[in-house]
Amino acid sequence: MTELPDFDTLMWLAQHQPEKLDRLQQTLSNELIAESDSNQEQLRTINTHLRQRLARCSNPYHRCIITIRMMRNKFSALATVLENPESYRSQKAEIIPLRRKSV
Repeated sequence: MTELPDFDTLMWLAQHQPEKLDRLQQTLSNELIAESDSNQEQLRTINTHLRQRLARCSNPYHRCIITIRMMRNKFSALATVLENPESYRSQKAEIIPLRRKSV
């Protein structure tokens, strides 16, 4: 697995070579997902969603806030499921049949 550089190196990359820092982040994320025993597809989806949201950020602080919000929302959803698993299991989607238009 790729070794995470020290804080000072990461700070320098953020200030001088943000594209290299972004590649490092993606590499580490991909390695971590590949080492996961389960939920790899879900982790890839979350990572893709995060990257899409971060691409719209205007500065590093905005990226940090967006990441924290996403993590908080995921932890909140997990806590809800852990606190009340029956409520989660009992959720059913309503299937609405599509009607074909007459020609």
